[in-house]
Amino acid sequence: MKAHERIKELRKNILHLSQKDFAEQINISRSNLGNIETNKINLTDRVLMDICRAFHVNQDWLSNGNEPIFVEDSHFLDDQIVSLYSMLTDENKKYLYGYIQRLLDEQANADLPK
Repeated sequence: MKAHERIKELRKNILHLSQKDFAEQINISRSNLGNIETNKINLTDRVLMDICRAFHVNQDWLSNGNEPIFVEDSHFLDDQIVSLYSMLTDENKKYLYGYIQRLLDEQANADLPK
């Protein structure tokens, strides 16, 4: 089964959603989803990531068919951050690093007794 077939399987037989409802959750049009499901247009990385995020789907299952279909919530966000990070330019990775450092400083300061 190919990725576009797994999307249709997920939507129709696992989640029991209409194309309209599924498409709304991932911010694309119903017709765009239909074209993806019929392989008339290619699945983009953004749509793949949005499906994984919106429905807690294992990216490896959606891309390659490797189970489990769903990911555990505790690791889902970590996996998504790593996937998104890998798409950043080197310049944006440096920016993100600085932002994370500032967040950690704020978190540490918030945890100090007053």
